[in-house]
Amino acid sequence: MFLGTDANASAWSRSNNELLIISRADYFRSDLGTINVTGNDVPGKFERLESNTYVEFGATSKIMIGGKAFYGTSWLTRGSDVEVATGFTEVEAFAQYQVFRSDRHAGAVKVAGGIPANFDSGARPSLSSDGADLEVSALYGRSIIFQPVKIFAAAEIGLRKRFSDSADQVRFLTTFGIEPSDRWTILLDTYSVKSLENERAEGVDFDIFKVQPSLVWQATDRISIQTGITEEVAGRNIALGRTFFLGLRTSF
Repeated sequence: MFLGTDANASAWSRSNNELLIISRADYFRSDLGTINVTGNDVPGKFERLESNTYVEFGATSKIMIGGKAFYGTSWLTRGSDVEVATGFTEVEAFAQYQVFRSDRHAGAVKVAGGIPANFDSGARPSLSSDGADLEVSALYGRSIIFQPVKIFAAAEIGLRKRFSDSADQVRFLTTFGIEPSDRWTILLDTYSVKSLENERAEGVDFDIFKVQPSLVWQATDRISIQTGITEEVAGRNIALGRTFFLGLRTSF
């Protein structure tokens, strides 16, 4: 199954000693509307060009380890003024245990720890954090039919504890896929965050719901290319935007 960056709800762990690397380039844009700068109303927008790498490795037949890192440059435009920032936006590591697996379905549990950066906090403060995160999640996936096309679905639900002033979160990811041939896969991913609204002091508190349609082309047995759009369709305490992305998947 192909894994995206946000909606990577895969209950199927890598086989022993199998390595998967996904590299992706994202362009995000959010129109911020009218912003007041020193008494003047000016148009505002936020843009980010980001590269990210996601890695999975089958440590044993039941245990998978991995991580992801995001690095990018953001631009906050307020009228004629442009604020630029460059750096890591998130670094995360995880371990996943395969609870059960068959030809039809699979289940797993995962523990992840991450450090969300705040280099672009001046532009989108709701996404920043001043501490580490720890998440425990459960995953389930099912192959719905195999013929005449393959259809599968997967979901992940997790509780993310934020060791900062920011609010803890419940995160829910889903993946729905159709494989009309050996070479093509059509994916629809969703990604949602619900805040527990227990932030302290200046901590951030936001909800968001994203939809990500994409198309995957299996170029060779070990290389796939994915392209798609991530649309932020609803949210609270956050300016919504859209991401265009291109990804390369390589397995060894």
